[in-house]
Amino acid sequence: MTETPPGGVDLPQIALEEMISRTNLSEVWRGRRRVDGAPVAVKFALSPAGAAALEPEADTVHALQAGGVPGIVPTDYFTQPVPHLVLPWMGRRTFRDTVSGLQGGDDRSRATRVLLQVVETVAGVHREGFLHGDLKPENILIDERGRPWVTDFGMARAIRTARLDTRVSQSMSQDEGGWGGTLHYLPPEGLHGEPPTPSWDVYAIGVMLHEILLGHRPDRAATPESLRAVLPGAVVDLLLGALAYSPADRIPNVPRLLTLIHPIRSELTLTGPARWARRVGRLCLAGLAAFFVALRYASVVALLLTYVAILLGGVFGPTGVLVALAPFLILHMVVRWEGPETPEEAKHRGQGGVVTRRLRAPAHPR
Repeated sequence: MTETPPGGVDLPQIALEEMISRTNLSEVWRGRRRVDGAPVAVKFALSPAGAAALEPEADTVHALQAGGVPGIVPTDYFTQPVPHLVLPWMGRRTFRDTVSGLQGGDDRSRATRVLLQVVETVAGVHREGFLHGDLKPENILIDERGRPWVTDFGMARAIRTARLDTRVSQSMSQDEGGWGGTLHYLPPEGLHGEPPTPSWDVYAIGVMLHEILLGHRPDRAATPESLRAVLPGAVVDLLLGALAYSPADRIPNVPRLLTLIHPIRSELTLTGPARWARRVGRLCLAGLAAFFVALRYASVVALLLTYVAILLGGVFGPTGVLVALAPFLILHMVVRWEGPETPEEAKHRGQGGVVTRRLRAPAHPR
């Protein structure tokens, strides 16, 4: 990477120190304000498409901040000596560093918590009538406290401008790093040249969630059955809704996605003892239910064996019959099987009642 600002520009208010990233659309530099030494990030455009996106990006950020949307990196636009954006320096860490460093279940749960904060931010963006259009781990900055900040709101317009001459591959970086758009997080219709819609952001969030939970981006060869083998059913349903190939089948926007996440939030974010306690509790409940089911049917089996023993009693004598009856008598002392449920009992249970004893028909008046 070159260490000279685009066009050799020298900003009067900011001393540029180091280039941080570069794509076909823009270059980002770290610098300091000359007046107070505060660290800042400066974004320069490298193409007409990138230059056309700078001012709308700043306008979008200002509108979102005015609407009270949290987690948006403040952005200011300047035209002299060249068009550029100035942002507070958030550090070098991005959500890509978090996703790439996952080791186990607790790490994945913590990363999911961070992603859910991003979902809440983007849901606010959609409620204000905007979309991001280029969500990916590289466009989510992580501050010193571990809080995520969403940046780079100019890509949606930049992608649309670049596609007027169908040079998508020239306007977007396919590398893992950098802050340019990456094809991995674009939905299928985006690759076909369709204009951005709110479901683009849903798809990108689905890709990031898939990366966190399974350690890699979605594979089109994967099936719902293969996902259900390693993830809870409700989580699989959420992923399938976010990653649907057709926009008509996809979750339409991030506020709707956030609504669907709420019931399964604990499935995604429990860590440490809480996660293990929930797993052990579910195993215990399942084991207890299986025990009582087995006990009930064991009594039925014992009854059938007893009938067989009675039929053979003539051969083995009274002593053989008593020995054969013993298992049946013992099981019935624990679980008393009273036959199939009657219609009256079924109706009573359907109305919310609990059948504590067999319902008997009232005696006929004499």
